[in-house]
Amino acid sequence: MNYLKAEHLKFKRTISNKLLFIAPFLTALFAWIIGGFYGFQYMTFYWWYAFLLPGTIAILCSLAHQKEERAGKYYSVLSAPINLKRFEYAKALLMIEKLLVAAVFLAAFAAVSNLISPALAVYSAGRNFAGSIALIIASIWQIPLCLLLARKTGLFLPIVANTLLGILMPIMLGNTALAWVCPYCWAAKTAELLMGIESNGTFAGVALFSWSVLLPLVFSVILYVLLTLWDAANFSKKEGM
Repeated sequence: MNYLKAEHLKFKRTISNKLLFIAPFLTALFAWIIGGFYGFQYMTFYWWYAFLLPGTIAILCSLAHQKEERAGKYYSVLSAPINLKRFEYAKALLMIEKLLVAAVFLAAFAAVSNLISPALAVYSAGRNFAGSIALIIASIWQIPLCLLLARKTGLFLPIVANTLLGILMPIMLGNTALAWVCPYCWAAKTAELLMGIESNGTFAGVALFSWSVLLPLVFSVILYVLLTLWDAANFSKKEGM
């Protein structure tokens, strides 16, 4: 827990915390402009998982890396008597916490429609929050991947690669069987099964609950654990250097 507390302190009063509000707000704003009253809610979730969420994850991870780089290329970390694997585990967990905060903001923005125009709201407030959190869970595997890429390649590549793959893979594979084995399609499958949003952004109607919606979430958690172990093992090689 001390490692997690230390990571929290590092992120106080940083642009990363502001991004947790800005990214969901821009998502909702674009959805309102494009979708109007009727399309606002489902377009909010579509724009979120298809465009802004992959970029937000990559930016958060890249900024976390950049903060350590600016503090002397990880000198304060490497010179301290700490376990580097636990340090990296804490960073990956902190990213989940931050994304869940962003998910709450996104759901709250989407729920505005339930207050202003309840007759045109396609989701209940409860489904807004459930869907928003589910999309985060379906995407958490990107966190250790982006942390590793940021450390290996710098700021630019993780942001560009993660954003583009997050946009293109659901479009290319979203309607095929390969979507189940392509991690970048798991958020799209979650949106389809839970929110009735097709991979091309059209609304097919609110779907009844199906246990199959849990599959992409379980896959994502498993891959998150595996990639986090890999990322932490890679970072721990710096120990003693």
